[in-house]
Amino acid sequence: MIAVQHLDYPAYLQRLRAKPVEELLLPVSAGRYPHGLAAAVLLALDAVRAGDGTGVCSAVMDLASVLSAAGVPRAVLYAAGQAGALGGPGQAGGVAAEVVDEAVGRLAGSSLLTFSTGGGTVTAHRLVMRVIRERLARQGRLAATCQAATAALQARAESLEQAWQDRPARRDLAEQILAVYEHAAPFSDEDGSDLTQALLRLRGWALWFLNELGDSAAQAIQVAEPLLADYERVLGPDHPSTLTSRNNLAEAYREAGRAAEAVPLHERTLADSERVLGPDDPGTLTFRNNLALAYWAAGRAAEAVPLHERTLADRERVLGPDHPGTLGSRNNLALAYQEAGRAAEAIPLFERTLADYERVLGPDHPGTLTSRNNLAAAYRVAGRAAEAIPLHERNLADRERVLGPDHPDTLQSRDNLAAARAALG
Repeated sequence: MIAVQHLDYPAYLQRLRAKPVEELLLPVSAGRYPHGLAAAVLLALDAVRAGDGTGVCSAVMDLASVLSAAGVPRAVLYAAGQAGALGGPGQAGGVAAEVVDEAVGRLAGSSLLTFSTGGGTVTAHRLVMRVIRERLARQGRLAATCQAATAALQARAESLEQAWQDRPARRDLAEQILAVYEHAAPFSDEDGSDLTQALLRLRGWALWFLNELGDSAAQAIQVAEPLLADYERVLGPDHPSTLTSRNNLAEAYREAGRAAEAVPLHERTLADSERVLGPDDPGTLTFRNNLALAYWAAGRAAEAVPLHERTLADRERVLGPDHPGTLGSRNNLALAYQEAGRAAEAIPLFERTLADYERVLGPDHPGTLTSRNNLAAAYRVAGRAAEAIPLHERNLADRERVLGPDHPDTLQSRDNLAAARAALG
């Protein structure tokens, strides 16, 4: 600030001493910080705000103070602008990306934000974030800031629903959601409040992303257990969102190898869904499919097979033979047949499923890649390694290209290719 405004040191010191900060950065267990730190932050903010007629600089800093301290991707700030969460006084509608970039540049120029090496993420110092949050709380605006953050994150989550390639973005968004939830906790006690409802939806997104990532089961369980309790308290045990939350907790248990806990939770969810939504509701069909998967994970293939057969028949009737859910059920039934030692039935089903996936979703869709992997593995188990190897080779190359070399599925493909080559000597 001294450099930009060409101040002398006595002038800056005078402003620093005059800044009222008595209620900011009060002592905490981590230690006491000098009031001069809070004053320096507020002076820098005032200087940026004075030259910003849009109010976007202040809105960006307020938003950053309740998001992840590890950094905020520009994509999240762009989503905030589009969702109307950065509109300054008298500014209607969304904020364009170039306006966000200009505001971020001004804040970085005042050392309130720092760019990552590639410039895609901006970070505020934890103490800067704390000063801003405490001032927002003192002004009675912290809850509104958290509400604005939920709007931005909801928009961002919806944009990533089908972006299965962008694992880092999904992982980051889960962290942003959990950060806002932590900062909004004191203001989300009212079960019917808009903030509580928005946070429930966002925490549901975070859990879904973590389950989809497939490598964060422990964190998913930490999110899922209190989330289910909150859904049951706020919306009731029979609400469709509560059923989905219970299903997602059971999936997290299954991914963590805790099938014994997953099975009864899946059984309860399916029974409640059949009673509340009906046996043919798409949600009920999903819950039935997931119970069959849990049976399979628990070593109960004899119970999994008839449940997969029923789910496939119902999905073909209700959703149609080419629906992605139907294709998933057909793949799962083939896996169940293979697990039960019925390779003669499994392989033709795998072959049909792969052909349907390639036709309906394309050769590079994750479902197609999984289906091709499963067919190759079935060939290998059946003693047909010579047919398995070229499929595994193609699948490994495609997964490295589409999902990246470190994706769990890519690692599985590499291992399966090695196993097939070993089987052939």
